[in-house]
Amino acid sequence: MSVTVKPIPLPIQTLYADLVQQVHAVVERPASLYHRELKGIAYLYAKRTVGKARRDLFLGRADDPKALDRAELILEENKRARARSLIVSTLKRANVPAPVTALGEVLDALDEAGLLRRVVLVGTSAYQCYAASVGHALPAASLTTQDADLATASLALSAADGDETLETILKRADATFRPVPGLDRAALPSHFRSASGFVVDLLTPQLRRTDPNPMPLPALQAGATPLQHLQWLITDPMPAAVLYRSGIAVNIPQPARFAVHKLIIAQKRGGDTTKRRKDLAQADALIAALKAADPFALSDAYEDAASQGITGWKRPLERSLAELGLAPDDLAA
Repeated sequence: MSVTVKPIPLPIQTLYADLVQQVHAVVERPASLYHRELKGIAYLYAKRTVGKARRDLFLGRADDPKALDRAELILEENKRARARSLIVSTLKRANVPAPVTALGEVLDALDEAGLLRRVVLVGTSAYQCYAASVGHALPAASLTTQDADLATASLALSAADGDETLETILKRADATFRPVPGLDRAALPSHFRSASGFVVDLLTPQLRRTDPNPMPLPALQAGATPLQHLQWLITDPMPAAVLYRSGIAVNIPQPARFAVHKLIIAQKRGGDTTKRRKDLAQADALIAALKAADPFALSDAYEDAASQGITGWKRPLERSLAELGLAPDDLAA
C-alpha cells in the first residue's frame, strides 16, 4: 500500500451521518416570504437563493390554506437550515472535504431543480464525499476537481417541473454555462462548460455497442455519454451530503465499487496520464480506508467486478493493483 490514511474522530463521523440523514429528509428549501397585492388580492411568494441566482416562487393567494401550509413548511425549514449550517461549519473546521464554490453552486442549482435525487454523482465530486463515510481522511491532491459528473440510468430524466432545460438550470449557478457541441452537431449536448472552465457531464450506462453517443435526454434538451462499467458502478448507490451552505443531498456510488471502478478505468485512459494517476491515487486511498473500515465490502466488490469478465474487468484490475504494489489477495477480507 503506497498511501496511509488518518482516521477521522468518531464524533465527526457521527455528526456527518446525522447531516446526511437530515438533508435527505428536506422537502422544502430555505426562503424568505413576502406578500404582493394585485388588484386588491394579496398573494404569497417566496424568494430563495439558487447557486448565484435569486428566484421568486409563487405560493398562492395569501388566504389559501395550501399556500399557508407551504409557507409554514418553508419557515420550519429556515430554522432547520440554520442548524444544519452550523453542522456544516463544524465539519469543515474538522477538515471534512467541502466543494469549491463553483461545484457547490452547480449542485445547489441541480438540487433546486429536483435532479440530484434522481441521478448518481460520480467522479471526483463523489470522491469528496467519502472521507467521513469511510472514517478516514483522504489525500487532498485527489480531491480537487473542476467538473461534475452526473450518471443516470433513465433517459426520461427531467427537472422537477418537467419543462426546464439543463442549460437553464446550470445558468443559475453561472450565467456563462454553455453547451459544448460534439462531433455530431445535430445531437443533444452532453457537456456544458462555464467561462471559468467548470464542466458538467451527463453520463448513462452503455447497454450495447450500437448505442448512439450521446444518448438523448429530450426533457432536458441534453444528451448523456454512454459508458461501459457505469451500470455496475451506480448499482445500489448510497446517500451522502455535500458541505455547501446548509448541506446538499446527493447519491454516490458505494465506496468499494468506486475504488474498484477506478482501478478498471485507470487502465482505459490511453495517453491521459494525469487522469490515470488521479484514478489510481483515489483507488489507493479508498482501498486503504476500506481495509480498515469495511474490508468485506472491498473484497466483495473486487470479486464481483472480476467475475464480470476477463479482458474488460479482471485484467485491468490486476494491472492497476500491480501498479500500486498490490495483489488481489491484498483486497481479501
